[in-house]
Amino acid sequence: MKILIPFLLSVLVSSCSATLQPKREPVKAPPNADQEMKAAESAIKSGDSKKALARLRKISTTYPESDVAGRSHFLMGQIHLNAQRYQEALNEFTAILKSEVASPHEVDARIRAAYVSLKLSQPAEAEKYIENDAYFRQVTPEQRIELERMRYETFLAVKKNPQALKSAVFLAENHPRPTDREKYKAYAQEILDTRLSDDELADMADEKQIGFLQASAKYRYGLKLAEQAQYSKARGYLAEAAELSPRTELADRATALVAQIDARNRVDERTIGVVLPLSGKQAGIGYKALRGIQLGLGIYGGKTPSGFRLAVIDSEGNPDTARRAVERLVQEDNVIAIVGGLLSKTASSEASKAQELGVPAIMLSQKTGITQTGNFVFRNALTSEMQVEYLVDVAMNKLGMKNFAIMYPNDAYGTEFANLFWDIVRARGGDIRGAQPYDPQETDFRGHVQRLTGLFYMEDRADEYRLRSKAWTEKNPKRGARQGAPNIEDLLPPIVDFDGIFIPDTPRAVGQVAPMLAYNNVTGVRLLGTNLWNAPGLVNRGQKFVENAVFPDSFLASDPAFMNSEFTTSYKTTFEEEPGLTEIQAYDSALILRQLISSGERSRSNLRDRMASLSNFPGALGRLSVNAEREFRRPLTALTVKDAKITDLETTKR
Repeated sequence: MKILIPFLLSVLVSSCSATLQPKREPVKAPPNADQEMKAAESAIKSGDSKKALARLRKISTTYPESDVAGRSHFLMGQIHLNAQRYQEALNEFTAILKSEVASPHEVDARIRAAYVSLKLSQPAEAEKYIENDAYFRQVTPEQRIELERMRYETFLAVKKNPQALKSAVFLAENHPRPTDREKYKAYAQEILDTRLSDDELADMADEKQIGFLQASAKYRYGLKLAEQAQYSKARGYLAEAAELSPRTELADRATALVAQIDARNRVDERTIGVVLPLSGKQAGIGYKALRGIQLGLGIYGGKTPSGFRLAVIDSEGNPDTARRAVERLVQEDNVIAIVGGLLSKTASSEASKAQELGVPAIMLSQKTGITQTGNFVFRNALTSEMQVEYLVDVAMNKLGMKNFAIMYPNDAYGTEFANLFWDIVRARGGDIRGAQPYDPQETDFRGHVQRLTGLFYMEDRADEYRLRSKAWTEKNPKRGARQGAPNIEDLLPPIVDFDGIFIPDTPRAVGQVAPMLAYNNVTGVRLLGTNLWNAPGLVNRGQKFVENAVFPDSFLASDPAFMNSEFTTSYKTTFEEEPGLTEIQAYDSALILRQLISSGERSRSNLRDRMASLSNFPGALGRLSVNAEREFRRPLTALTVKDAKITDLETTKR
């Protein structure tokens, strides 16, 4: 085995090598001792272990200084081991090691003592038997295989993973059986991938004696360094990994990471990347955002060119396409920042790739938790948290409301808003008196309203119904006999112990719920909603039943201040259409990037830091600031319905 010797030398150099006290040479056993040993060995072959143990014990006690004493202890240990009498086996193997007389069985006894100690759940003791290479200077190839196998298992048990890794590598390269070589190759890879600390991984990345794992160790350490933003050092290890394993998948991954690191150093500060859905069902909203970005960046609408360039890629509404788009924008167009993440289903892919590549990215999606991806990810969107916090503040602090009910569609949007509303109301000292979910496709809300107001499960109000029915009959004896008693809901009033009902749904649903509330005599409560209500359909569908409803949004389209603002005027002049919230958020995002870069920011990291500290930036509708979670906070306004028109709540209170 030509590959055995160099590795053995390296193991010996790296292991403990204390000087051992020499032992006495054994004396020659007398003929009767040899005959006794042959009889014991014959008993072992015939399966008579009891007889064999008796003869071997006699040899070991009668001739302790002889050349057969060590063999007698070894054979007794093996008999006990085969019978799973582990403590007895350990006693025999250690008798050889403790003896002051040398024995040719010492190497095998040490290996077996380690094995038995593991069986006895004593891994620290097992390590003592095999850690010192001074005990194993003269071993056969077969013994070395057994020794490294025991070292692998023992070092794993005592959590000395680098040592276990080296033993697994040795076995993967030297075991005589191909199946075992493959097995230990997998074991070694698993230790490298999952069991090493950062410091241990750093040591293994520079370890030349881990054979086939060299490239993998350098790759993993390079990846770890890149995650820690030590890009220059990471590049070196990744390049070495690619060089050590040419034409492999690992080399391809390492080369791609090197390209990503190199792309960090190539930045065109006047180029902004854009990833939006510009085809398919969401193309309309994608182009709305694109027009807002173009206006904010000065591509259109200015008297003189701004000097900025847009690199635009269609995400097609596909997460994989969106992820690759971010990579292309950084590596090929060298963009300094990216605006995108408009759709919830692509936002995570775009954010994670932007964080990986270290490029500031402003997401336009309402997807919960998107900025938790990393410190390069920002969001400029009117989120559910912002809306509910503002709505509850207005309801409780400005309108004096305290008790609320919730009716919500049982889908992602409705559930998220309902949970937020519940938590924020309770946190601020309010109370939720009832919550009623419904199918998003529901069109008949009678049962849901009755459940919410105590009119559905009549058995809960049976006594009250009997009293009211009796009083009604006494008051209307002729009508009762002729026409029968009235409907239950005509006798029992709804239980309305709340000041408002929160309905996080579209104007279509609200237009059906609101009349049903009135039909069931649920009056004197305000309807509360989300910015979805800021649309003509709310009044068209809900008519008088949505009067005095309250909901938040960033702007009121009919507000003269908005209609005559510089942003709205410029947008309408440039694109000949009315802007909405999507256009406003996209415009503000591009405007922020434009002004920060124009003020001198030339690197992605500096641009990120400036955005993270942004405060009182003059946006299209007011001052913008970025909070600790890298969320853009914008002014909100409370809207209401007054005289069949959506208007500012403050205006109606004057």
